[in-house]
Amino acid sequence: MVDDWPPLTYFDNDKAAGLDIEIAKKVFSSINVCLTYVKLPSSARALEQMQSGQIDVAVMVSYTPQREKYGYFSKPYRQEKMRLFSTSPARPIDSIVQLLDEAKSIGLSIGSFYGEELASLARNSKYQQQLVGISSANRRSDMLVKKRVDFIIDDLITGLYITKIRGYEQIKPWPYVVHDNQVHILLRRSEGNLALLSDINQAITHLQPEIDKLVAGYTKH
Repeated sequence: MVDDWPPLTYFDNDKAAGLDIEIAKKVFSSINVCLTYVKLPSSARALEQMQSGQIDVAVMVSYTPQREKYGYFSKPYRQEKMRLFSTSPARPIDSIVQLLDEAKSIGLSIGSFYGEELASLARNSKYQQQLVGISSANRRSDMLVKKRVDFIIDDLITGLYITKIRGYEQIKPWPYVVHDNQVHILLRRSEGNLALLSDINQAITHLQPEIDKLVAGYTKH
């Protein structure tokens, strides 16, 4: 799991914590499966380790065809809302390329999927230097406050949480929708895990009211 993405996944005194960890614990304990949590620096590292067979489960994973080559996606368990955050006053924009053409820089989580708009821009050599990979959510907010980047993109829950906890009242979300999508549990492709997938999906269906209640509690931050 990613070590520093509060309040979604993080370690507190060497114990895994956060919204998506609570959800994973509910799901796997309901089907009598024990998890060992591995501390990893970024989403990219977690997915690399799954591809190499070093981990079996990842949480809070957006669907992409590439990821489906090495993992089984569970049914979705919550909605993720990716938004721009800045210390500059929010204004209407039509696209992210509009900001990049204004020579703005954007801090991003390494290995995360932000939708096709960002994926396309990341492949464009014209903009690659302006899209800055930053592994830690706390470090992304620090770099924004220090004006090392002009914007960051984060899950709305994370951005609002860090703004409150770190006292960064100058950081505000912009209304532009970067990417809204559903997130899943991802299982490494193997015969045993394929059999487990059905149990996980049934557990998510059964626990969805409890999961929704958990998400609502974290959204209040």
